[in-house]
Amino acid sequence: MPSNSIDIEDNAEEVHFHYVHEDTDVDLSHSDEVVKLNQKWQYDLDMEHFLRRLPKVELHVHLDGSFDPAILLSNLKINPEKMDSLPHEEFLPWDQTTFMLRSAVEACETLEEFKDLCTCRGKRSLHSMLTCFAVFTPIVRGDLDLIETLAFDFAKRQASQNVVYSEVRYSPHLLAEGSTFGGTESCFPGPVVDAVTRGLRRGEKEYGIIINQILCCIAWRPDWAREIVDLAHERKNNTPCAIVGIDIAAGEEHFDKNAYPHLHDPHYEAFQRAQELSLNVTMHAGEVGDASFVRKAVEEYGATRIGHGYQIANKLHTMEEMKLKNIHFETCPTSSEETGGWTYSRKEWKKHPAVDMLRHGLNVGFNSDDPAVFDTSLTWQYRVAVGKMGLTKKCILKSLENSVNSAFLSNEEKASLRIRINEYVEELKN
Repeated sequence: MPSNSIDIEDNAEEVHFHYVHEDTDVDLSHSDEVVKLNQKWQYDLDMEHFLRRLPKVELHVHLDGSFDPAILLSNLKINPEKMDSLPHEEFLPWDQTTFMLRSAVEACETLEEFKDLCTCRGKRSLHSMLTCFAVFTPIVRGDLDLIETLAFDFAKRQASQNVVYSEVRYSPHLLAEGSTFGGTESCFPGPVVDAVTRGLRRGEKEYGIIINQILCCIAWRPDWAREIVDLAHERKNNTPCAIVGIDIAAGEEHFDKNAYPHLHDPHYEAFQRAQELSLNVTMHAGEVGDASFVRKAVEEYGATRIGHGYQIANKLHTMEEMKLKNIHFETCPTSSEETGGWTYSRKEWKKHPAVDMLRHGLNVGFNSDDPAVFDTSLTWQYRVAVGKMGLTKKCILKSLENSVNSAFLSNEEKASLRIRINEYVEELKN
């Protein structure tokens, strides 16, 4: 092995919660700092320096998928009454099953055991990933001080890996007092947005980064959709940390009008109103659902960005359509494997859908999605893009340019980000 290379192995982010630690634990002055797990791949140390220090932009990251399990467990221990108030069970509408929540959490004797409940590795299932949310969202619901702390912690972690601009998305309803994935109860999302905004603003001031918000509808709660649109419209100019767009998360069943009319109709109507109000729309589509859902997201729901979209990679006509419309694809490599969004008989990262999309000239960027749930980070996604997919530094910079160009920002704000990135690139040449 050359003296300036690191031996990084497949799924190395499993070892620790690298969203916290991966950019601080390894001493880059020693090329023998290695992670040894499974399938080996070579990685250049100069590239590692480049990726860590690169000013990054992230457009697809879920706040409620970024909660540090250590903070959640500590909060339970400090407030033992909260354990007693946890629901005994959570209904999972995607599987039509019930998860025995309280007993599962009570059985955790160590942080590692609790992390196992909150993270999803190796199951290759979107529904398994969503079940993780059913574990930790009840711990957070209605606790506005904790929500503010978690939002501030998100800003800290983004800054630690040199993410200079983030659009962080979440469902305020799911974090509100009394809500559930599969119930019919009403709740009040406004105080949650207030708490998140306070935490993000403190983080912006402390760490000198920029963060805006995207509010998520939940596919299985169509009754929340109209309120999300109204809330986004009401607060779109509430800067800093404004709400700059909306999304539908937690499944794609709502696109299927024939099979799920009760999910489709309220969401469709809400997003017609969103277009009338000129709200920015990004949408989960073509992740594990049909490729046709990408077209529906764009043509019927008004999306200018697509979360994931991997299922169009072998649909040349659809890719050409999306290319002509300059639709941005928020790809998330680790997530694509863990949710089953990337289907393969043999895992060959150079045949990942994102590579095909880039090869066909689509507007693609890289993101971490749910860094705590997948035990990863944005920096790690760039490592995968280089070390596994085989992308060049030029291609990484192009994907970053795509993210800047597709951000829900003014032209002046985008220009400021470009200047910062270009200054870094010029510095490398000297």
